Amino acid sequence: MHSMSTTTELLKLLRTEFQLTQTEISKRTGIPQPRLSRWEQEAPAVADDALKIEQLVRSMKKPRKTRAAKAPATAQEV
Repeated sequence: MHSMSTTTELLKLLRTEFQLTQTEISKRTGIPQPRLSRWEQEAPAVADDALKIEQLVRSMKKPRKTRAAKAPATAQEV
């Protein structure tokens, strides 16, 4: 994946490199086409903030499960 950071840049990538129309992007994502049109001009900060959160989540390693995280023993197991 390209290291794009904004919604506007990602939309431009989909439109130019992958030759998708706004209608095709809308069908594939479920995002209304008029919204895509507005975002292609200038994405709202909230959309770019959501991308930053997603990037952080993807960069994090899953925490290891510890024995303390194990469910408590039942009366039969004790």
